[in-house]
Amino acid sequence: STILRGDTFENRLASVAAVLDASKNVVVLAGAGISVSCGIPDFRSANGLYNTLNYQELGLASPEDLFDIETFRDDPRPFYKFARSLYPGSVDPGPSHKFLAWLDNQKKLPRIYTQNIDGLEESAGARPERVVYAHGSLRDAACTKCRAKYPAEDIAGDVRAGTVPLCRRPRNKRA
Repeated sequence: STILRGDTFENRLASVAAVLDASKNVVVLAGAGISVSCGIPDFRSANGLYNTLNYQELGLASPEDLFDIETFRDDPRPFYKFARSLYPGSVDPGPSHKFLAWLDNQKKLPRIYTQNIDGLEESAGARPERVVYAHGSLRDAACTKCRAKYPAEDIAGDVRAGTVPLCRRPRNKRA
């Protein structure tokens, strides 16, 4: 196993660079922290979403309700009011996302597993087939009733307006 060496940050960083350079495959597990530099809050830190979200203004009982599926099924409006701030094209990728795209370009990145829904890994240039979204993403949507799928562009106007996109499949074709 490779041990990171160095008594200074610069030496440890050089050690990480050497490990990456010698590696053929780098699998990445990513969470909210990589998007913080882009202005997207994490969830649980002092400045995180759950501590700063004005959930009462959205009509929610708690900040966690923003991502609760039962709350969404009851009333998706709070989620879409919030989602417009994260929607693809609203936020630029940060250094971590660009680094992941660089790893992909170097053919060293077989997979990125991410908890993020922002899609910034792809916006930075990582190939979509390399990214696994643990919680789904804002890059596409599905009707909660009939499961019809829509790319982000099809519902962008609604989301950017903070309104709920409606299924466009004819009612008689819905499950």
